[in-house]
Amino acid sequence: MSEAVSLDYTPDRATELKENIDAVLHEIDETYQAAESHMRKPRLVPISKLKPASDIKALYDAGHRCFGENYIQEMVDKAAVLPDDIEWHFVGALQSNKAKLAASVPNLNVLETLSSIKVADLLEKSLSSSRTSPLNVYLQVNTSDEESKSGISPLTHSSTASDPLVELAVHVLTSCPRLKLLGLMTIGSWDASHDTSKPNPDFTCLTDTRRELARLLKEKRISGAPSEEDLELSMGMSADFAQAVKEGSSSVRVGTRIFGERPKKS
Repeated sequence: MSEAVSLDYTPDRATELKENIDAVLHEIDETYQAAESHMRKPRLVPISKLKPASDIKALYDAGHRCFGENYIQEMVDKAAVLPDDIEWHFVGALQSNKAKLAASVPNLNVLETLSSIKVADLLEKSLSSSRTSPLNVYLQVNTSDEESKSGISPLTHSSTASDPLVELAVHVLTSCPRLKLLGLMTIGSWDASHDTSKPNPDFTCLTDTRRELARLLKEKRISGAPSEEDLELSMGMSADFAQAVKEGSSSVRVGTRIFGERPKKS
């Protein structure tokens, strides 16, 4: 993205985007109310992958402040030209050689895909001491056990403190003061995401993993460890966010339903 990128948008595009995001927010609200959940209503993170910064500016001008990106350079470029009170979520795979770049975005609010101690340490080292608050992180869990998906294996009732997910959580809590463990994140399988006739097994798995992680952290008596109720769940995308809300999601990531179909990445 060049420095001369335009943030101008047409009235028609602004109307389209506002109508789309309002429809998603309405569906979230209706689903949440029907579920009679005791959890707080989930946040919506619009994912603007491969869409122009002007789309984000249109929604920003309509009052929205939280946005997410899949590609680190795209987030860096957009953050440089958009208002600095946007709360950015990074939802793509973060390679270790890109950790410093991610940490350079001062208003990166949540990294949703932490899956290794190595990247945690690189972020901890790279984050500016001038940040007023820690960088929130979700630990990514590969609930579908697909090779194409990033993330750590989920937990079960037989898991122990030596499981990689627990070790990463403990490391963040004890060795990374510039990071804050916010919760867990998953990307559901295509088949499960498109079958709304039954509970989504990926969402059930993530919920179970949260329970077991909270149990194991409590057993280890980690100072400041979050309880099960405190650990958020980031699950649900355009195809399955309503089902995710039904099953207790704290945060849904919606792109296509708001911004429309994306161009292929060049």
